[in-house]
Amino acid sequence: MILTQDAFSGVSDLDRARQLFRTNVHYVEFETHSYCNRRCGYCPNVSGDRLGPNQRVDDALFDRVIGDLREIDFRGVIVLSNYNEPLSDPYIITRIAQTRAALPDANIQIYTNGDYLTADLLDQLAMAGLNYMHISIHMRPDDIYSDAYAIERMTEICGRVGRGVKLGTLQPGTICAACIPHNSIHIEIRAINYWRHGSNRGGSVEDVAGPQSRMQACHYPFSRFTIGHSGRVVPCCEIRGDRPEHAHNVIGQLRADEPIYLVYANAAAARWRRSMLGTRPRTGPCAHCPSGVLPSGSPLEKALIELGTHYPAE
Repeated sequence: MILTQDAFSGVSDLDRARQLFRTNVHYVEFETHSYCNRRCGYCPNVSGDRLGPNQRVDDALFDRVIGDLREIDFRGVIVLSNYNEPLSDPYIITRIAQTRAALPDANIQIYTNGDYLTADLLDQLAMAGLNYMHISIHMRPDDIYSDAYAIERMTEICGRVGRGVKLGTLQPGTICAACIPHNSIHIEIRAINYWRHGSNRGGSVEDVAGPQSRMQACHYPFSRFTIGHSGRVVPCCEIRGDRPEHAHNVIGQLRADEPIYLVYANAAAARWRRSMLGTRPRTGPCAHCPSGVLPSGSPLEKALIELGTHYPAE
């Protein structure tokens, strides 16, 4: 990541915007449709507004995003999920295959609750070109976190897909993590006590407490590009752009006739990047957020802190 003046000033020149995106963005999160079948208490979807009807991303917009990434030979991570359940819509197979054809060297990922996963679907995901699948184990509605239930659920999913499980980390009451061996997809399966170690998703989840006061700089608005199914672009995955309380945090609306680079480089995105610099109390959706924290003393953390002296709080 190279932190030039263009990252903080807002750029309307296409060539400069393209170069800024190419240099800095290594992680793209693109929600392919809206539906999620769950209402977890530690997620904004608890309101039930993602239960339907399903809204798929516009075909022309999908082609635009993938085409722009192909134009710069994007080789980073592209996650084809966000606040949806990706496997609830079988069309995800087509989207993965389209992405793989356009971006042969990208790392294509999805995050799923595993409810729809079958042995046949797993084979289709592998054939389409998926690299990584993260299966999140969620508790039953209104249950508290349980290691025993997490292991039971992992065992059930593995039995459903006809594969074994290799248990990894187990910290009682906190996390239970494992992997499912596969010859082409890296599959992690994990249960986390999100009530204790999760995020309040930019303040949209009441029952999850974050840090008392966030002070650290954040790299997400620099290195990531997050797109909702309707084309709304937000500074990071902690913000759900179609939630009323987060509407003012949207930094742009993608259109099929506009390069994605111009949204990444626009004035609203630049303001967010300036607000992430230095070491000072964060406000708004960042006030109690635990995400995007860099290793203490790392070169990038030092650079973001130093830049805060040039771009004081607005």
